Amino acid sequence: MTGTSVDHLMIQVLAVVAAVVLLLVLRHAPRLSVALWLAALCLIPIWIGVGVGFNGKLFLPAVSAVGLVVIAALIPVPRFDLVWTDAFLVVLMVIGVAGLFGANSSIAFATLITMVSYFAIGYIVGRLASLRVSMAWLSGAIAIAFTIVGALAVIEFVTRFNPFVLIHAGNGLYSAWGTIQIRGGVPRAEAAFGHSIALGSSLALAIPFAIAAPFRLWVRLLMVAVLLGGCVVSFSRTAMLCAAIGLLLSVFFSRELSVKARGITLTVLAIAAVAASPLVLSVFDDAGTEATGSADYRGDLLSLLGSMNPIGVADSAQKDSAGTLHFAHFVSIDSQLVLTGLTNGILAMVLACVALICAVWTVLRGRAVPATIAIVAQIPALATVALITQYSIFLFAVVGIAATGQWLSRTARGSLALQDSTITAPTGQSRPIPLKEPS
Repeated sequence: MTGTSVDHLMIQVLAVVAAVVLLLVLRHAPRLSVALWLAALCLIPIWIGVGVGFNGKLFLPAVSAVGLVVIAALIPVPRFDLVWTDAFLVVLMVIGVAGLFGANSSIAFATLITMVSYFAIGYIVGRLASLRVSMAWLSGAIAIAFTIVGALAVIEFVTRFNPFVLIHAGNGLYSAWGTIQIRGGVPRAEAAFGHSIALGSSLALAIPFAIAAPFRLWVRLLMVAVLLGGCVVSFSRTAMLCAAIGLLLSVFFSRELSVKARGITLTVLAIAAVAASPLVLSVFDDAGTEATGSADYRGDLLSLLGSMNPIGVADSAQKDSAGTLHFAHFVSIDSQLVLTGLTNGILAMVLACVALICAVWTVLRGRAVPATIAIVAQIPALATVALITQYSIFLFAVVGIAATGQWLSRTARGSLALQDSTITAPTGQSRPIPLKEPS
């Protein structure tokens, strides 16, 4: 056994011991469990984690490692019924496993590892957390956590200093995400998310939760203003668009706002847009053709649709001598929907599109919970951005929260309908409910 192997083994043993101790502490504290996971999500860069396996070759990000402990701490839940979203995730995993038996099995294996360590863990945390703590508390916790992130982003923009990139790690993730992006000569805020788009999209994802949080209206509006500010200094058009859509959908379809509150919220959005427009227009003007070039590049990705297989990795996939994955001549696939089709097949991409259409229909019917509204508002991002860093984990956590939230909402409506049918006479006329059974 080499010295390197012993070092990896010792680190894994210490990690397991720490996880067991943490699990014992969190076992009867679901709110603390959720708060800890949110802290890891928002404040630990994606390149910090632990090696899995005897040689430590499989990397598990810290937020996912904490997520596994939190999942164990949150089990058992009071009541767990399977919903269609659970089936959707299981089918995606089955498709991922099926890809291992086709061509490019090594690429399929790497994709499956990402799906498990990012998507599945995030989804299960969101699904269980929303069953162990109230939706109101969870919305408030998410709103607080990401308001802090938004404030850090604004401070980063003002000071031109990001402390998270100083946390070095000798791995490829740090090489990929440990640098600050520039647009129009201006550094783009990234906070701990490793990429400005990941930061901005995550802040936009949190806006419907801030609207639904159990705080006074002025506190919620202040939170939304900070979240919008963080989106602006990311200088991501996608993030700003998703933030605006999320806020508008919350105003018109959320049940947490009165008519007066809706008007005030729209006023805040209008003021924020006017205040931010000079800065945003200046930066994009200085960027010149950079922004339009990235948009054209995303459009060119559609040429890859013909190389997709029904299931499995696309025929256009290949790795160069440095191990970099290419699809034809494209290295970066800036669309999660297209990337899903390229790595898992057309069937997986179609299923994802069907799930998004169902979410849109739920919102339009006025029956969406805040998490579902948040997902629908992310559709522009899913079409133009790949799921990267913590953004991917947070997005699937919100999907899990939406799954539980919609199930609880349907259950509540069913209970009300049952009560109505119980207290209504066969003729359609109401009758008093007896206080006790007749003798």
